[in-house]
Amino acid sequence: MLSVLPFFRKPRYKSFDEQVNGRKLISRSYKGTRPIDVNKIVGSVGRCHNGQCESIDKNSQRYKNIKKALESLKVLPAIKVYVVDNEYYIVDGHHRVEASKEIGMEFLDAEIIEFKYH
Repeated sequence: MLSVLPFFRKPRYKSFDEQVNGRKLISRSYKGTRPIDVNKIVGSVGRCHNGQCESIDKNSQRYKNIKKALESLKVLPAIKVYVVDNEYYIVDGHHRVEASKEIGMEFLDAEIIEFKYH
């Protein structure tokens, strides 16, 4: 029998701190603001610890307002992300990311800081 539980799981995000732990920082650079593929957003900065992430309350009024604004194509502030090894980690904008994924948006404007490690 096929389980339907995987379809109802909360999104899993990698922890930025856990991904860079023990690696030597080579450089950090500001890359500006540009559209990024929401499917390359794989993690979170500060919300994930020991494999557990704080979840977004999709029933909150804040989430509903953000989702409605995105659906009506209102311009919202760019999210903020760190990029490491071509993967994006959310610094600010968790609600906007989840709402955009839910409505099928492929790209979001993001202010990007790139980290390079050994």
